[in-house]
Amino acid sequence: MNMNRISPKLMVAILIALFFSVALYIRVYFPYEQVFGSDWIKYTGIDAYYQMRLVDNLVQNFPHRITFDPYFVYPGGKAITIQFFNQMLAGIIWIIGLGSPSQHLIDVVGVYFPAVLGALLVIPVYFLGKTIFGRWAGVLAAGLIAVSPGELLGRSMLGFTDYHVAETLFTVTAMLFLLLAIKAAKQSELTLRHLYQRDWARGIKTLAYSLLAGIILGIYLITWAGGPLFVFIITLFLVVQLIIDHLRRKSTDYLCLISVIVFLVALLMYLPVVVRAIYLYALIMAILIPIILYSVSWFLDRREIKPAYYPAALFGLGLAGLAIFYLVMPGNVSAVLSHFRIFFPTGVSLTTIEMQHMFFPAGKFSTQVAWGNFPGSLLLYPADWWPRNLPVPGFGIIALGFLIYHVIKHGSAEKSLLVVWSLVILAATLGQRRFAYYLAVNMALLTGYFSWRILERAGINKLGTQPAETSTRAERRKVKLRGRQRGGLHITSRHLVISAAMVIIFFVVYVPNFNYAKDVAKQARFAPTDAWHGSMDWLRENTPDPFDTPDFYNEIHERPLVEESYYYPESAYGVMSWWDYGYWIARIARRLPNASPGQDVEANTKAALFFTSQDEKSANGILDELDSAYVVIDYQTATNKFWAIATWAGRGVTEFFEVYYLPQDGQLRQTWLFYPEYYRAMSTRLFNFDGKATDSGNTWVIWYEEKKGGDGSLIKQITDRKEFPNYEAAVNFISGQKSANLRVVGVNPYVSLLTLEKLGDYKLVHSSAGMVAKSAGGVTPEVKIFEYTGGKQGPVTAIDK
Repeated sequence: MNMNRISPKLMVAILIALFFSVALYIRVYFPYEQVFGSDWIKYTGIDAYYQMRLVDNLVQNFPHRITFDPYFVYPGGKAITIQFFNQMLAGIIWIIGLGSPSQHLIDVVGVYFPAVLGALLVIPVYFLGKTIFGRWAGVLAAGLIAVSPGELLGRSMLGFTDYHVAETLFTVTAMLFLLLAIKAAKQSELTLRHLYQRDWARGIKTLAYSLLAGIILGIYLITWAGGPLFVFIITLFLVVQLIIDHLRRKSTDYLCLISVIVFLVALLMYLPVVVRAIYLYALIMAILIPIILYSVSWFLDRREIKPAYYPAALFGLGLAGLAIFYLVMPGNVSAVLSHFRIFFPTGVSLTTIEMQHMFFPAGKFSTQVAWGNFPGSLLLYPADWWPRNLPVPGFGIIALGFLIYHVIKHGSAEKSLLVVWSLVILAATLGQRRFAYYLAVNMALLTGYFSWRILERAGINKLGTQPAETSTRAERRKVKLRGRQRGGLHITSRHLVISAAMVIIFFVVYVPNFNYAKDVAKQARFAPTDAWHGSMDWLRENTPDPFDTPDFYNEIHERPLVEESYYYPESAYGVMSWWDYGYWIARIARRLPNASPGQDVEANTKAALFFTSQDEKSANGILDELDSAYVVIDYQTATNKFWAIATWAGRGVTEFFEVYYLPQDGQLRQTWLFYPEYYRAMSTRLFNFDGKATDSGNTWVIWYEEKKGGDGSLIKQITDRKEFPNYEAAVNFISGQKSANLRVVGVNPYVSLLTLEKLGDYKLVHSSAGMVAKSAGGVTPEVKIFEYTGGKQGPVTAIDK
């Protein structure tokens, strides 16, 4: 085939189809074994299990849905409002299953759904890049989004069935139609007068694109409760662009018209499912703000007042409006401001990985998370030795700087929208790494633009052109003849420069992204292990159903009246676990978790207080209050996740254990040492000692001093140590010492520092077949289930031991 005869449109179509295939391949092939490689179909996201719990119910009752879910957390349950993602997926499953899909079909379609949505992203990203920067910049952006790693890939691969990838797809599509509306309005020079005169031909494209943007924005708002984030982004853009256009004495009619249509349509779609009144106020304000700004602009123009006064007038109006809003609804002002905490998360929020800072994931500066999400785009290379090795901005950040300059100089509305959108999402991502799944789109667009600019500078647009516009036919024939004499290939310095530019772009941006994407997809790190899945199956099959009928799981549950509570039958009971595992308990075991990933502060705090309780009586009081009958605990709860549990309980992890540095062979070796509080904690007594009585042993008394480590932080260095046969002997020794820097510590988490009594009300009823290696050597079952016999339920389990 003669490549010169392939039209650019056909070549673009082929490339977009290729990128879609690559994106789908990465998302399906690499995690496939994790999802389908055992006796169960596994989901690769924790929240996916709850989304599929809702889908299970929807499919059985389609198109009717529950408005309240008693399985969300016990006791209490949760009102269910926004469910568009679940309804979309359930509708697809219901159609494929001809109205009666099997559970296997539900799971198969469910695990593939996010991968398909993620691969579809290449299409709107291409058209966005094409609309703003041109065809080939759009192609490069689409290619990059197909191989983007990090949060976007993690939330769109096989089995991560959650609405985050749908959020990204809907927001990109909404922004695309918004840009098309703006572009159409500018090209037709549309004003409000044209519509007043019913000049529909001039405004039909703008109106159609605005309507589509509003519909997609509305769908986004009923997909995620935090959807007003993009309402804020679009509103901020409108304010910025209205000021730019007014200062340049350009018409602002088109912005007012488009924004009112977009927000009004979105509001009408959002009204039936309003989650919080504050979100409704946000949309109403989004409609009013451009109208007010347009009216001020029109008034100043009519009065022939200098444009420079416009920003000052808006600032004054803004202060006045805020004051009125505060006087009329003071509580809502603080509610609005609270939503800006996404940029500055603090406290227990930081125990959730996705809510940690991009550059301070563990409280210390690191570029690894940023590099892992945006290699070559946000950073040119990873640099973790701040400030000696400064991180160099990647292609996307450099392009953003160029665009800011372009907007200041030329005032382009299309580029202004991308700049505002990118800056807000960048700020959100720096605050919480989770928003990297949004920022991936911006980085792809910006990097695609910058890469194309490099290729343009290299002269790619001049390939295939004649030697000069004024060259004669004979001269052009000589050039072609020389090419034939050299075998049909005429290589010039321009070819070499372009090839070098392509190679640099390929290896600096695309190769690192693909390599990281492959590694991320292989891990599927949030899928339950076989030990967990098997334990949840055991819980479902060997414990009594908490409701009168096993079909209760698929029944329609209605939201109770405001003044009433949901009524649970006498047979209902809770299952205590750390909140990470609540959704597995709800969907796989079909039991009632006492805590879940829904960030119920009260429930999560009580779970943390239970696992850190220092005596059985206190722990029993919490289980009695929560009407719990079982406790599920795993190796992670007792070890790696204990710091998060301590934080939720309002206690520092250093109350339980700390890292000390022991001099050895001329170097300092990290050593974890454990305090009495760790051994008394219920998580330790249950998991490490199975609730049995233990004797004191392996006890150290250490002397230490605080010094500055290599990174400037304080460390505790052991200067001397002495071993004792038991805790009592060590305490007696310390009582006669004068040194302040002296501690009694345990060395082995599985050999108690203290003498511990048997837990009388806890019976080990299940240990998983799956084992994990203990930090102190040997192996232990990964998951254990205890029956709490001290509550109202009493002993009820058919024990398999």
